[in-house]
Amino acid sequence: MKPQKLTDEELASVAQLDSPILNALAAWANKRLTCSHCKRCTTRCEVLDQPGLDVGIVEERYRQISALPLDDQPAAVIELVQESPELFIALRRCCFCGYCTATCQTHVLASDRMRDWRELFMRANYMPPDDSRLVMVDNEWHIFSAYRAVYGIGYPEFVSLPQAAEAGPGTVDTLFFPGCSLVSYTPHLVRAVGNWLTDAGIAWALSDECCGSPLMSAGLFDRAAALRQRVIDQMRAAGITRMITVCPGCGDEFSEYLEGTGIEIVPLPEVLLEGSGKLEAAGKPSGFSPLEEESLTFFDSCHDRADGRHGRAIRKLAKRYLPDASQHELDHHGRGTLCCGAGGAVATYDEDITNRRVWRVIEEARATGAHTLVTACPTCTYTVAQACLGVDPEQGIGNRHYLELLFGEPIDWALIFDQLGSMWTGEYGPWLNQTFFG
Repeated sequence: MKPQKLTDEELASVAQLDSPILNALAAWANKRLTCSHCKRCTTRCEVLDQPGLDVGIVEERYRQISALPLDDQPAAVIELVQESPELFIALRRCCFCGYCTATCQTHVLASDRMRDWRELFMRANYMPPDDSRLVMVDNEWHIFSAYRAVYGIGYPEFVSLPQAAEAGPGTVDTLFFPGCSLVSYTPHLVRAVGNWLTDAGIAWALSDECCGSPLMSAGLFDRAAALRQRVIDQMRAAGITRMITVCPGCGDEFSEYLEGTGIEIVPLPEVLLEGSGKLEAAGKPSGFSPLEEESLTFFDSCHDRADGRHGRAIRKLAKRYLPDASQHELDHHGRGTLCCGAGGAVATYDEDITNRRVWRVIEEARATGAHTLVTACPTCTYTVAQACLGVDPEQGIGNRHYLELLFGEPIDWALIFDQLGSMWTGEYGPWLNQTFFG
């Protein structure tokens, strides 16, 4: 669990115990978890630096409004935005990457509170749901399901999570959760991983759901929670005890909801590392067909910053199965990793933020001398690929998701981007426009 400041009710409960030691510990804990306004976060993030804000100010303003009766909060938000537009602009430009407070001395965590503001903005109609209609991932139709429908992408050869839930316990014990980008845009990789899981003796089911992150970015917390609970209910009905995630972000989004359920979240790179070792120890091939690469550098996910499980396993996989490729580290990696700029749907509000952040990563990767940037998060892969599309190769960098490298299955991002655009004007264009824009 993430550390949080004690509430007034919790402090009162401690005080009732009338213990000087407990009271002193409570006071110390709250001091340690309260922003000291040292401005360390301000200097680490241009979103905060430009208006001269810090996360403590953001927290104080949030507490003032959230303490009001629910019906009074939208009016208070409107008044605050009118009085302090720089606060709204900063919060709307936040990518939720957490880099600003990654080295916070008082353990303040920014990303969750920044997202809390989105809910207030949504209820005050500063972020109407229609603005995010393409990524309402709890609806039947959203950009990912529409893409799969238009281009005939499906996985009838695999057991789906709803099928496993209907069958009940005993059929599978593992859920493979590729995430919305991979399951929609890269069916060849999903099939490659799926077949590998089967060959490794794992009884698994596939989910084509989203983790709900786009709903959180839109301030639709209740809908995101309902989506996740639906997935969890199906997992429990199927008797699933392990959820394998490709992306650190998906694991992060589900982690709190899975506490106490008996369902473990395991990074796919760890499964691949352990499973390939067991296959080889049994005299079988690893199941990989690695691409040939001269040199690699690694871009860690913001969501992997805390424990680094994905990043460590990916580096070990690369060292074992791409031994001829030299490995180089970005200046910012591991706990200090930067943000690709894609989080929080910021590009729809301020595209410059995303562009600056992704090019900062690309330029830092180029400075290592590596030919290929390896990503853990598919959204990072997407964002880097989009930035480099049509750019002189001497200015960009080779960009591979770790699954591309291992399974020798390149992603044709130029084709994907072309299909994402052309589907609105092709045969299915009228249906899509009617479905999403009425």
